[in-house]
Amino acid sequence: MNEEKQIDRLLGILSFLRESPDGCAWSKEQTHKSLIPSLVEESYETAETIDEGKTDAELCDELGDILLQIVFHAQIAKERGAFTFEDVAKAISDKLNRRYPTILGDEPNTLKTPEEIDRRWEEIKAEERKAKGISEKDASVLDGVSTALPALVRSAKLKGRASKAGWEWPDVGMMFDKIAEEAEELREEVEAKNIDKERIAAELGDLMFMLVDLARWHDIDAEDALRTTNNRFEERFRHMESSLKKKGLDFKTCAREDRRALWEEAKMLEKNLPKKSAANN
Repeated sequence: MNEEKQIDRLLGILSFLRESPDGCAWSKEQTHKSLIPSLVEESYETAETIDEGKTDAELCDELGDILLQIVFHAQIAKERGAFTFEDVAKAISDKLNRRYPTILGDEPNTLKTPEEIDRRWEEIKAEERKAKGISEKDASVLDGVSTALPALVRSAKLKGRASKAGWEWPDVGMMFDKIAEEAEELREEVEAKNIDKERIAAELGDLMFMLVDLARWHDIDAEDALRTTNNRFEERFRHMESSLKKKGLDFKTCAREDRRALWEEAKMLEKNLPKKSAANN
């Protein structure tokens, strides 16, 4: 007996939940728009699983949650007569074939470095825009950078696109000079006699954009870097809380020196922890 393909099983489950009289009332009410929070949440939970080095079984489980969201959207689209899951899979396969002509297509496989492949990738994307009727005259290198992206991710993509067009820093020293300049401008707004929150927000945004650009320069994902720092902060703060509770001390009223000592203790404990070696390998 042939084992049922699991993707067909999943497609069947979603079809039943949505279309059967005995299906799920909640599932039947969902739309593409109502499912957006779930799609975003599941993606972040998967990233967290990788960041925290959880087990492969946990990573597999989280990837399944993302796949469920994709199948859910495909099922809704199928009911509208728009497209099916097969169309989704075909579309991305076709795109990969089209964008990797030297590897998956008929072009000679002469591109060996990531830079060469990236350059050909951008040429093909330009050809795709032209095929859609977007002329080079009207096109921008920033086309296609979604406004729905998290701000840090979008900043890196915008500057990455701009750098490919030649808008790039000549050296990292100038970047640090600009960061210092933006930090000073922020200080001036914060210390101004008449506080203007909009101006402070603008200067803060300029400084954050430069920090994201510095990360991009060093091929570091600013979103990942900040998420890792968030996790470290949470672990250190929880260590302070639990340690103070064991000593019978209240976090709000204990001496600052006690909190600071426990913070440093948490940092030392981090250095002695074994490196995570599960899902992030």
